Amino acid sequence: MDARDWGFRNTLTVLSSPPPVPPREPVLSCRSNTYPKGFYCTWHLPTPTYIPNTFNVTVLHGSKVMVCEKDPAVKNRCHIRYMHLFSTVKYKVSISVSNALGHNATAITFDEFTIVKPDPPENVVARPVPSNPRRLEVTWQTPSTWPDPESFPLKFFLRYRPLILDQWQHVELSDGTAHTITDAYAGKEYIIQVAAKDNEIGTWSDWSVAAHATPWTEEPRHLTTEAQAPETTTSTTSSLAPPPTTKICDPGELGSGGAPSAPSFVSVPVTLALAAAAATASRLLICPASCEDTPARLRRSGRPELSPKTPVSILHTGRRAFCILFRHNL
Repeated sequence: MDARDWGFRNTLTVLSSPPPVPPREPVLSCRSNTYPKGFYCTWHLPTPTYIPNTFNVTVLHGSKVMVCEKDPAVKNRCHIRYMHLFSTVKYKVSISVSNALGHNATAITFDEFTIVKPDPPENVVARPVPSNPRRLEVTWQTPSTWPDPESFPLKFFLRYRPLILDQWQHVELSDGTAHTITDAYAGKEYIIQVAAKDNEIGTWSDWSVAAHATPWTEEPRHLTTEAQAPETTTSTTSSLAPPPTTKICDPGELGSGGAPSAPSFVSVPVTLALAAAAATASRLLICPASCEDTPARLRRSGRPELSPKTPVSILHTGRRAFCILFRHNL
């Protein structure tokens, strides 16, 4: 049966590339990021030609022809070494392009100091300043491609803003590779970037890779107890709060041979199970002594509510041992 009887139609689609065209005027630019060693030039066509093209670059310093060495790593780039530092003679760079369908060319003329543009600063780092909630310390390094920062120093331009705002704040620095921001918003994350420029000539570099930092903030104070696991396990921290009537044993309550007066706050390593039990008790008594005779001593000191059945736990902190007694109506 003919496929046309079923309403089918065979369609042939032919894909073809655009037709080749002659080259348009190339785009040419030159820049010195290694001043005073030399500069480089790059070029490209504004639109593709779809066929191979041949480029030819000519560099003149006054009437002298200079060699433009092709970059082995970057396509359509060549390097020129300065032969006359601080020369007032202009450079002229010409480029021509041709293919099987046509030819085109362009040229630019410039003074050496007008094309100086360093690479961005490197290793930009921002850090909070301890105990200073409005400060950030920013450091960076001179671009590694800048050959002689001592003889040809750079100045820097720093911009920063909190992520919650769109407007930048700016600081220009005549020297140095560090700056302290003093008007940051406490607790807000900031983005910081730095640009570089020769002190006297040229233009600013592009912005550096952004650094991020948040000013110092005071940590909230709260009571925590460390949970001591066996030596083969990792120590963890419990945030279980002790009963509100936690008491530290008085020296007199232990009788003769008692431990010295305990401080008003004792950080005691405990097991997680004990911390959980302590959190449900109405009162908790911590004694810096062995549990073997602590309940008896406390009963002799006038605490008849303590009995031999009072639950206790021995906690070792390394050099000291603590006795923990807890009951709902201790």
